[in-house]
This record gives sequence, structure tokens and C-alpha cells, in this order.
Amino acid sequence: MIQFRLFGIPVVVQPIFWITLGIIGALYTRPSNGADFLNLGLFMLAGFLSILVHEFGHALTVKSFGAPSAITLHSFGGFATYPAGVLNRPKSFLVTAAGPGIQLLLGAAALPLLLSGVLPDTPIKTFVWWLVAVSFFWAIINCLPIYPMDGGRMLESILGPRRIKVVFIIGIVTALGLGLACVVLWKETFMALLMGLFAWENYNHYRQAR
Repeated sequence: MIQFRLFGIPVVVQPIFWITLGIIGALYTRPSNGADFLNLGLFMLAGFLSILVHEFGHALTVKSFGAPSAITLHSFGGFATYPAGVLNRPKSFLVTAAGPGIQLLLGAAALPLLLSGVLPDTPIKTFVWWLVAVSFFWAIINCLPIYPMDGGRMLESILGPRRIKVVFIIGIVTALGLGLACVVLWKETFMALLMGLFAWENYNHYRQAR
């Protein structure tokens, strides 16, 4: 386990974060030689940096509202914690939106460097490519209205606690629809399974809300 503080915010990186990131990277890089394993390592480094920036978007926004926050990176990403009840719905929306927002800015800032042609074909260029790809993909996926991803939490902030069942229904429909598209259109098994898990989680939340 890795622990450090940055900008006054404690950060914990659990071992399962690296394991999960490595598995995801291996699915797409399919390493079989030294160059491939280097590519996998660059993917993991870019993923760590991009996801960390994402969580700092949440945590620093919480801090700007005068509340303490802490970051934990685990399995499929991470989360920024803060005391319950200290933020109203508009502030909760801003805190949630800040994560994918700053991650999109990171990807947008790195993209011109990648497209300019100034980077030679070295591991640095590969790292920047992965940084752009992970930042855009992770931010966009997180904005889908599927609880507990950021999009689902933003929808929860908009609709309020009285309509929480609507949030879960939207999450179920979106996850199932995207999962089906992953299988039929893109032959993407991993994402389909992930969407299936999200649909099941939202269904369980819906049953508990009833």
C-alpha cells in the first residue's frame, strides 16, 4: 500500500488498484515481449496519473468548500471521501462534476502535444498517447448516468433523494443498453461484463430503495 499527502490531502493507493489496472492494460496491450511489457507499464503509469488527477478534482473542490477530504485509489478507480451532510445538492453536483471535468482538461492539454508531431517515436510519446486515451475514456464513461459513477451521482444531485429510484432505473437501462451495444456492435466482452455488474448493482439499490 502506498500512502502520501499532496496539497494537504492524504492519498492511499491500494495494491488491488495496480492489479486491476494491470489486468485491464493486459487485455488491450496483450504483452508477449519486452516492448509490449513496457507499453503495459506506460499504460499503468498514465492510468495512475489520470485517475489521480480525477480524484483530486473531487477532493480539491471539497476542500474549496471548507471540508476535509481524502483520496483512495482501488480496483476500478478510486473515490474522494468527505464528511456526510456537509455539502448541499448544488455543491455535491460541483464536487462530482469536477472529477471528470479536470480529467477531460488533462486529456485536452496533452492532445495538442500528441498531434503536433514534435514527439519522436519513443516511450514518452506512447505515455502521452495513453494519457490522452485514458483521460478521455475514463471521464466520458464516468459521466454516464449509472450509479455509483459520477454521472449517476450528478443525476442524484439533480433529482434529489425523493427520486432516487428514478436514478437507479436510469442506471439499469443505461448499463444494459451499453452492455448490449458492447456485445453486438463492438464485440467488447470486458465492457459488457462491467456494464452487467453496474446494472445488477443498480437493481439491488432499487430493491433496497423500495
